[in-house]
Amino acid sequence: IQLENTTDAYHFPLVHKSFLSSVDEQTLELFDFVKGPGYVEDLGNGHSVMVMIPELVDLEADLDKPIPERFESLAAELRDEGIDEQQVRRIVRAVGGSGFNLNLFPNVACSMAFFRVLQPISVTETEIHHSVITMDGGPAAANRYRLRLHEHFQGPMGFGTPDDSEAWERVQKGARAGEDLWIMLNRGLPGEKPSADGLVSDVSAETGMRAAYQQWKKMMSA
Repeated sequence: IQLENTTDAYHFPLVHKSFLSSVDEQTLELFDFVKGPGYVEDLGNGHSVMVMIPELVDLEADLDKPIPERFESLAAELRDEGIDEQQVRRIVRAVGGSGFNLNLFPNVACSMAFFRVLQPISVTETEIHHSVITMDGGPAAANRYRLRLHEHFQGPMGFGTPDDSEAWERVQKGARAGEDLWIMLNRGLPGEKPSADGLVSDVSAETGMRAAYQQWKKMMSA
């Protein structure tokens, strides 16, 4: 269930209303990606990537764009440290995250600015080892800002993780309620197209989930 979460854009505006209500309007527009130009791609062998914000995939692109309002204080602090403007813009862009989520089958999930290692304990229990990604040797101000962004969404006191955790638990209970019920993973299936590595579809498609389950079935049937 946790692996599904990483490349599931469809749940974001529904499950994470608390988070979306807590951010500024510019950030809200950034995360309104379900109807945008993003995509989900099956990378083969169970791996998948969900590109939510294509313009943020290349952290070196369009550095001359205005710095988002939420990062202006960080940019000012970096300039005060004597960091040149181009590097300030690189750092600010990096702090904001990469614009895509990546699943490495079977148990590593990378989401914009953090990663999870999923460790199944039993049928009903999974441990999630969660780490924020900071810059090794980077400015303390930038790493501190990244941690604050991380805390805003993640952890038991964040605006995002508690909602995800509640959804995971309810899905688990629902799956056990009727053993003969099929769980459909067909969202976006008609729109899937071949890609260099596998299949690609709309950002809200369940392409990434299908990739993981197909690989699991292949390995369990070998």
